[in-house]
Amino acid sequence: MTLAGILAFLGLGAITMDVLGGVIATGILLRGGQLRHLLAFGGGYALVIIPVTALLHPLLTVLGTWLRPILHSNDAIGSIEVIAGLALGALAVHQWRSARRPPSTPGRLSSRSTPARLAIWPLLTAGLAFSMTALADPAFTLAVGMAAQEESLPLRIGLLVLWHLVYQAPLVALTIIASTGKHDRLVRRLADWFVERRRALQALLAVVLALIALLVLADGTIALIGAHVPWLRQLLSLH
Repeated sequence: MTLAGILAFLGLGAITMDVLGGVIATGILLRGGQLRHLLAFGGGYALVIIPVTALLHPLLTVLGTWLRPILHSNDAIGSIEVIAGLALGALAVHQWRSARRPPSTPGRLSSRSTPARLAIWPLLTAGLAFSMTALADPAFTLAVGMAAQEESLPLRIGLLVLWHLVYQAPLVALTIIASTGKHDRLVRRLADWFVERRRALQALLAVVLALIALLVLADGTIALIGAHVPWLRQLLSLH
């Protein structure tokens, strides 16, 4: 990969970062969880992601042959961007409405995000289920496709590992903090900080999503009515 390709690759992981993993990890630690519980949760996630990534690469190779006419069509990519922009706009509206709702009862998030009993096997199962959030994220497929352009297998594996560390940065950070054994006070402070600023943070997220939706929608629309090369097509061509 070139420098531009690596920056786009890692930027994709940062922009689409899965904060739910950090929320669940915070709930686990607040309920008395330790490092082994987070490792079990992360292990369940990895047990699904690793084989899916290995199978997704050859599948994308086959699909790439079938989809080449689409990937080289400005109209097709532009249409995809318009649909994605509308979906992001709907998500922004949902986040804005959520920000206007009254705060939930204390402990509700923690109780919904973690099993009733802190044991290894339930958390491993929860990690398996949590991996579905990554599989449903188009950014995951896009990241695998971008990394597949790298001919060196060890480098390709390293890029995907690094991408997931960025993509799951909240979960990774809390696991590292838990390994020091000094996470109790920090986790409670973080939980209190987020609870106090929940509505403001959700409103900010809604605004950011709305801006991204407008940019993607505008880019797709311009590509459909003119000769503009869509950003998504440019991103797919980076290597």
